[in-house]
Amino acid sequence: MRLTAATLVILPLASGCSQPAVDFLRPRESVEVWPKPPDVPRVQFLGELKGSADIRGPKSFSESFNELLFGPQLSRRLVSPQAVAVHADGKRIAVADTNAGCVHVFDLGTRRYTAFSAAGDPSQALECAVAVCWVGDVLWVADAKRNAIAMLNGPGHGRWIGADVLKRPAGMTYCPSNELCYVSDAGAHAIVAFDDRGTLAFQFGSRGTAAGQFNYPSHLACGPDGTLVVADSLNFRVQRFRLDGSPLSVFGRKGDAAGDLSLPKGVAVGPEGAIWVVDANFENVQAFTPEGQLLLAFGEEGQGPGQFWLPAGICIDGQRRLWVADTYNRRVQVFQLLAVTTAHAG
Repeated sequence: MRLTAATLVILPLASGCSQPAVDFLRPRESVEVWPKPPDVPRVQFLGELKGSADIRGPKSFSESFNELLFGPQLSRRLVSPQAVAVHADGKRIAVADTNAGCVHVFDLGTRRYTAFSAAGDPSQALECAVAVCWVGDVLWVADAKRNAIAMLNGPGHGRWIGADVLKRPAGMTYCPSNELCYVSDAGAHAIVAFDDRGTLAFQFGSRGTAAGQFNYPSHLACGPDGTLVVADSLNFRVQRFRLDGSPLSVFGRKGDAAGDLSLPKGVAVGPEGAIWVVDANFENVQAFTPEGQLLLAFGEEGQGPGQFWLPAGICIDGQRRLWVADTYNRRVQVFQLLAVTTAHAG
């Protein structure tokens, strides 16, 4: 093999410009916590996920060489992240992106990125992914335009369910304790439950303001105590249910005082039982006891750590990390739960 003079120049450049792995959860020089001192910190900012470049592994010599010849590979970026779900292994992060027409999957273990955009051939493409959850290794995606759920076994591999039942799905969560996937149907003002094969199990709810009724429910979450929490968005409240759909409690009211709600969307249940609520209008996250007592609130409008712009979905993983889909900032922010103590609720 003959090496040209240009190649001899490029080779040492390529070997000298290999880049280390990227870790968006790497320690930061300044630590952002809430509440601020002298109060005891309960939440710490860890990082932000904006696209595939944020999990890039260390580049090999050949990758660096190809980039010198042909330019850097384009990375995929989040466009309108609406919901986020973390696999039980704590490594696979799925982000439903409404305007990108896909679900982004970031594998923190292998440092690989995959886009899930269809449940089969191109005619089965995702159109408006608004919610996502893991059912084992199968990715379930709620599509608000198709009014159905995609069960995805891999990119381009899967099937659709629920089109004959759902009017406009808005949120979704999987409860391992009873192996049911719950979908909030904003169009029907109801909650619909499917088993892990995709068969309709039951549904409950109707439009109204009484306990067990809804006004455009959005996101929902299954707690470790075997309860279901639903953001009853346009009733400006949060409802708690047993897994069979029987009501447990209701809290929240419309207002602008501490603990009030304006547009509750994402909900999650922490390991100690605290209920975390994203409010898209307040641009913040609030934590409540199951009875509705305010424990903590943080966030404001902006683009910095702990600031939001129309946030939506939220989830808490097994490592006590809180993930928030910061929709109009085109990112997912990640926080560490340090300590939140709640009273027991029945």
